[in-house]
Amino acid sequence: MPYYISLLLLSEDEELVTNALETLVNLGPFLDLRIFSSSKPSYIDITEKRAVQAIMGMLDSQIKAWHCAAAELLGRMIINPDNEPFLLPFVTQIYKRLVDLLSFPACDSQAAAVGALYHLAEVNMDCRLKLASDRWAVDRLLKIVKNPHPVAEICRKAAMILESLVSEPQNRLPLLAYENAFAEILFSESKQADTFARILFELTSRPNSKQGMTRGVWGMY
Repeated sequence: MPYYISLLLLSEDEELVTNALETLVNLGPFLDLRIFSSSKPSYIDITEKRAVQAIMGMLDSQIKAWHCAAAELLGRMIINPDNEPFLLPFVTQIYKRLVDLLSFPACDSQAAAVGALYHLAEVNMDCRLKLASDRWAVDRLLKIVKNPHPVAEICRKAAMILESLVSEPQNRLPLLAYENAFAEILFSESKQADTFARILFELTSRPNSKQGMTRGVWGMY
């Protein structure tokens, strides 16, 4: 891993960097950033922070192959709880860039961003809170479901991200603003209709939802 990370930092050869990123993505679920603080001797002197910064540099790139691979890599790395302490300082930066990628016209960029946000929202409450209060984030996730994205799995993950947001009590108020949009998908022929039924039930039927106290809107009582 240190060798491939060093290529991201030092190489100016686009093909070499692309190949290094692809290798890292394939290794993603097994990558452990603690390797950079290992006591084993190494000719490559890189800290965990510098390694994450190298990946962030690729995420910020305008080259589609680079930012897609970096997003996928970060999404796979965050699943490993041992990596979380090293990634947490960058969560806000990662989150903002992923939301930005959701607006890219390239389906690959959208897919990479949704995949990474799916994992990030799953493990990080702060990310769930930020997403729910970010109008652009919610609008773009809804657009991916409604259009829909050509890859069905990406639509499913976008819907599940929204479902994970509504599980946080603090998110219910900002998400109530999207009740009509959620209902539109529920009553459409979308394959994600069941997910949005659960979202609306969660959103309006909880005791701490003022609207839910006066209405059993979606008939699930």
